[in-house]
Amino acid sequence: MSWLSALGHTARAAFVVERRRLEPLGALRGAAGLAFVIGVSLWLFSPAVAASSAFGAYQAAIATYQRSWRPRPQLALVSGATLGISTFLGYLSASHLVLFLALLAAWAFLSGLSWAAGPTVGVMASSNVAIMLITITLPGSVAEAAEHAAMSLFGGLVQAALLVLFPFRRWRPHRDALADALAAEADYARRLRHDPHADFDPEPLMAAREAAQLTPREHRRRPAELSGARGLAERIRPVLASLADPALGAPAEGIERDRVRELL
Repeated sequence: MSWLSALGHTARAAFVVERRRLEPLGALRGAAGLAFVIGVSLWLFSPAVAASSAFGAYQAAIATYQRSWRPRPQLALVSGATLGISTFLGYLSASHLVLFLALLAAWAFLSGLSWAAGPTVGVMASSNVAIMLITITLPGSVAEAAEHAAMSLFGGLVQAALLVLFPFRRWRPHRDALADALAAEADYARRLRHDPHADFDPEPLMAAREAAQLTPREHRRRPAELSGARGLAERIRPVLASLADPALGAPAEGIERDRVRELL
């Protein structure tokens, strides 16, 4: 794919609305974590520290809502930690204009590159740059900047703890990816009935393959229905092509072709 076609594909994808199921319990969990972090920060520190901790909890909650196959508590921790580091480094360089502009340019460049690693990393990196421009104005000293950075990490830690304690529908994204892959197989079979040279869209199967890359702990806790269906779907696709595609030896017309249509 050329640069121009890739740019056009990305621009079209930006205008596609992805309809997803609502997750009210997940939203309530994130709001509860945000309220807890703000309350603790106001009780122990000041409104400025509460703002930094709120940003950390908010960004951690947003990161866990992105479609990712990584453990969501890990995403929340990484989100809070990166925001804390950005806040601390941004405050240290804010008094030197050239140094701060260099840091801001480097952070913006890295956030742009991070989109190549996936939308989850891209959202976290881009929001880091935007929120950093606010949080660096809140501390009044280096010690306070370290305090703000620690509270940003605390916000991510609280969201990660809530994800561990209340894992609502933990495997639903994996089930959705597997269902999309099987639906793509069924659609491919239906199209082969009328067009033996029909193309197969590999993206749903690739997404299911990414979803199956689990940690050893996740592998032990994976539901039984997610264990072998993806491998079966990958084995079915070449079988379907061999039944219908004349280039692979399938009959183009005749009684055999009619039987293949009935089977598909």
